[in-house]
Amino acid sequence: MAELRSSLSDEGFDEVSTYIQSGNIAVDSDRDPEDVAAQVGTTLAESFDVHVPLVVVAQKCLDAIIDAAPFAPDADPASQVIYFAQNNVDVAGIAEMDPNRWPGDVITGATNAVYVSYEHGQGKSNLSLDQLERAAGTTLTGRNLRTVAKLQTL
Repeated sequence: MAELRSSLSDEGFDEVSTYIQSGNIAVDSDRDPEDVAAQVGTTLAESFDVHVPLVVVAQKCLDAIIDAAPFAPDADPASQVIYFAQNNVDVAGIAEMDPNRWPGDVITGATNAVYVSYEHGQGKSNLSLDQLERAAGTTLTGRNLRTVAKLQTL
């Protein structure tokens, strides 16, 4: 992760930080999110031979997504997941998902995120990222509320 932080700093990003080794990067930049995604993607490919879809969320958008989360205040943060969207979410596609396929799981779509409350935990659910992405019509990346809280402070 130190090499990644150094490489991104070399590309002109300020205050580069990472959180655990699962692809969570925070940078201070005046660039728009698409430019940030393009540069980070290029750096990952050229410096580390890593080719992954990227989802960039500006801090003010991150705060708004978290504030809009429909989770109960006393819910287990490990079972509440926010899926951040690369592009606008097809909210109607999310609403059309059959809740009977994932008993107990509650799925809510918003313009730039999908919220899932896993009744029995994410690991025990049959709901897959692929199913969510097909319904949402965009690439998603999910983090539980514990991780999201840490990312908000980076």
